[in-house]
Amino acid sequence: MKKIFIENFKIGDSIFGETFAVKSYVKKASRNNKPYIDIEFADRTGTLKGKIWSDDFVNCATVSEGEVVLVNGTIDEFNGPQLRVTNLSITDKYEIEDLQQRSQFDIDKMWEDVNKTINDIKNPHIKLLLKNVFTENFIEIYKKSPAGLYVHHGYYGGLIEHVTEMLEAAKSLKFHFPKINMDLVNAGIILHDIGKAMEFEISTAITFTNKGKLLGHIYLGAEKVNSSAPKDMPEDLLDEIVHIILSHHGEIEYGSPVVPKTTEAIAVWTLDNSSSKLNIAYKHIHGELGSDLYTQYIKHLNTELYRSPYSDNLVNEDIPF
Repeated sequence: MKKIFIENFKIGDSIFGETFAVKSYVKKASRNNKPYIDIEFADRTGTLKGKIWSDDFVNCATVSEGEVVLVNGTIDEFNGPQLRVTNLSITDKYEIEDLQQRSQFDIDKMWEDVNKTINDIKNPHIKLLLKNVFTENFIEIYKKSPAGLYVHHGYYGGLIEHVTEMLEAAKSLKFHFPKINMDLVNAGIILHDIGKAMEFEISTAITFTNKGKLLGHIYLGAEKVNSSAPKDMPEDLLDEIVHIILSHHGEIEYGSPVVPKTTEAIAVWTLDNSSSKLNIAYKHIHGELGSDLYTQYIKHLNTELYRSPYSDNLVNEDIPF
């Protein structure tokens, strides 16, 4: 059983025979055409970028995403912690629970919350659409799906965690916007990323399915909702739900084929954006190796982040004046 995890490593550490899942493996070349390999490792506590330089190729097996490896190397500093790999071999001796990042929340309880929201929907067409989508088999796929590969909620159960965050945040909308249609908002939240359950597959690492690479989660989600619609569902009502899926990235430059054009679509877009960005920020501030006052630059937030000394609800006598 694995005893040392990525969250425990510090700059300068040497590791010998440690077990990791391979999250990515890309062959590259430097400006002077010297080959090297960018590799990213994962275990249940996080991910760690690594490099294999050409001098060490002879001691390192060629591997694929999702394979499990034994690694020797040292933790160096290069725009954050980076593992310089000196020896790498494939192994079949591992416990998947040691390698698979999972939501910290109870996945079955989160599904109960989602299912309760479905059962509380008043519009019979929307409720039946959701019941048609969530067959017994698809529920199991949905519950374990990640919400992303690298950007946010990228772990086992990440999708349903992302959805329950949004559902919880949406509860105040009716008070402030009394004419908003909460059946559409809640259905849109539950369905907006439904295509990710078909875009990704997860075992020791998250990888794209062929459909995911070729078609993408927005198309896959819209197609699944269209094909699951009850025959007597009003076409304009179905169009509004599909519109939420198509527009939930908010802007065409970010992958949405259309921009949000209804109050409900704008609500889902902003809730989605809030949940994803908070997840990115939280994992970088609290989950990265090292204890620097600032994180490395995070391209999805266009900034580095400050690690506040007041982030843990410190009581007055503990405030570091």
